[in-house]
Amino acid sequence: MTKKQHNFAAETGRILELLTHSIYSNKEIFLRELISNASDAIDKARLKALTDTSFLGDDTNFEIKVEIDKEAKTLSISDNGIGMTQEEMHEHLGTIAKSGTKEFVEKLEKAKEGGDHNLIGQFGVGFYSAFMVAESVDVISRSALDTKAHKWTSDGKSGYQLEETKKDSRGTQVILHLSEGNHELFEDWKVRELIKKYSNYVGVPIMMLENDTRSDEEKIKEPKEVTFEQVNETKPIWKKSKTSIKQEEYKDFYQSVSMDFNAPLGHIHSSIEWNVSYSTLLYIPQETNAFSDMRDPNKEYGPKLYVQNVLILEHAKELLPVWLRFVSGVVETTDLPLNISREMLQSNKTLDTIKKSLVKKIVSELKKLRVKDAEAYGKFFQNYGSILKEGVYYEQEMKDDIAGILEFDTLLGDKRVSLDEYLESQAWDDKTIYYISGKSRSEVLASPYLAQFLETKTDVLLLTDAIDEWMLGVFDEYKTIKLKSVTANDVKLKEETEEEKKKAETTGKQFKDMLELVKNTIGTDKIEKVELNTNLWDALWALKTPDGAMNPQMEKMMKAMGQSVPETKRILELNPNNKLVKAMKKEFKEDIKSKKLADLTHYAYMQAILLEGGELENIADFVGMTNKFAGEYLK
Repeated sequence: MTKKQHNFAAETGRILELLTHSIYSNKEIFLRELISNASDAIDKARLKALTDTSFLGDDTNFEIKVEIDKEAKTLSISDNGIGMTQEEMHEHLGTIAKSGTKEFVEKLEKAKEGGDHNLIGQFGVGFYSAFMVAESVDVISRSALDTKAHKWTSDGKSGYQLEETKKDSRGTQVILHLSEGNHELFEDWKVRELIKKYSNYVGVPIMMLENDTRSDEEKIKEPKEVTFEQVNETKPIWKKSKTSIKQEEYKDFYQSVSMDFNAPLGHIHSSIEWNVSYSTLLYIPQETNAFSDMRDPNKEYGPKLYVQNVLILEHAKELLPVWLRFVSGVVETTDLPLNISREMLQSNKTLDTIKKSLVKKIVSELKKLRVKDAEAYGKFFQNYGSILKEGVYYEQEMKDDIAGILEFDTLLGDKRVSLDEYLESQAWDDKTIYYISGKSRSEVLASPYLAQFLETKTDVLLLTDAIDEWMLGVFDEYKTIKLKSVTANDVKLKEETEEEKKKAETTGKQFKDMLELVKNTIGTDKIEKVELNTNLWDALWALKTPDGAMNPQMEKMMKAMGQSVPETKRILELNPNNKLVKAMKKEFKEDIKSKKLADLTHYAYMQAILLEGGELENIADFVGMTNKFAGEYLK
């Protein structure tokens, strides 16, 4: 039988060189591509059999065989699909990227830096990924429409040979002569691992020889026929009927896709047949994953993306927003081509449609889980609540829905509550959501601004997550109900009587000059104005942020992110009922230039900064004054 030499086109040689060297770090996906091609060939045979019932003959059990030959240093993938004629081998194996060759070469050259292995399947070059691990490749194929078989051979460099050969049955066998550095592919466990990782749910049985773990002596002493066994699952769990799946199976699959050995909080198993068709099995964790801390936004995240039973992406972040990065699982669709690239995925309308649907489903499921098992949901929120809060910032159209599944500590309660539960607990008709923010519970509870809330038994949300300030930047109302800081200028929980108004007016006049002195002593560059506030209980002074200005917690967050933050003037409030304030007023009347009054003014101002969660410019000054006052006290 005569071999005929055929040359590759110049661009084809360049593509093979790039495939071999540029994307070498992702070489293991070659097996996915070859198995996918074998599955396609079987699908074509099935389709042909629908109109020609005698087409298949006796060979009706479709399967893909993967065989290792250590002595010959080969790995082969065989199928009993439709096969190829000589002309089809020329067409499919002899020409790469018949259209768009120049564009493909440019993208492949860029992949040297980015390592985008999803380009492999684009432009019809999936087969040539074999040259990433093989020094030469043989393809033996017999078409169901031809009595002759043909063999295609190439080293992936100058060209290929094509000759007639013998093959008893329909189908194709791809034989890879593995190159140096790829000998791990001679190991049965490694090949099985790759099949399970990338092709576990191909809808055709993938067969390998049964792994005989006996010693060589045992094999000689008691020889036995080694048979083929199936190594993949042809029907994935997400395509099975929900009623046929046990909870233990759901748990086992969760642990396999997430590497989390805990049980999940819940799962979403659905199949959608609409404008876009897809199946999904997503999981919501409860505990933190010791092997993958998804609180880090830089971590790879997203469900596995399958197209026609073939794994396309291990982490499809295009399917979920970053604030749902703790969700794991699988999404499969038939509405994408197998050869879609990562670049194309980033602006794909099909994935955008699926993403919007998944986000709504997950938020809805979290709402149900909170009602179903509040304790379990509480554990989940303890671990992932700060991530969930990011959604209020990112998803403006859904911010009320997302905010509705958040939980908050409160001033009066002993457990976290939702915003709806908070509103139900308030006793007045004019609803407002009050909050106070700070870096810790102890810090916010020390605020003198909580005095009137404790007195009137009005609850307050305690926002002590680092993310809370960021969230509040875009979250000023929930279901049209305003969120208001307890330090806001217009917070009055009870109406003043006429007598109280007159008393406040008189007190204001008495303190007017002293307030002006306090402002000038501290500095007009730091203080916008000085006021009186009788709702501070026994506190001396308190600082608050003017409406619309950045508070100390947000300032610190922005500075930590390297942002330039303008200084904000605060409002200083004095408590006229405090004994020390009364003493300062007396000192003011006796000596307006009193050094004691100036020192006490600066010291009280620094106290107020600490109480509001700010940072002192010079801690040494504060310590020095503290020691000075303590020394005077002991005299």
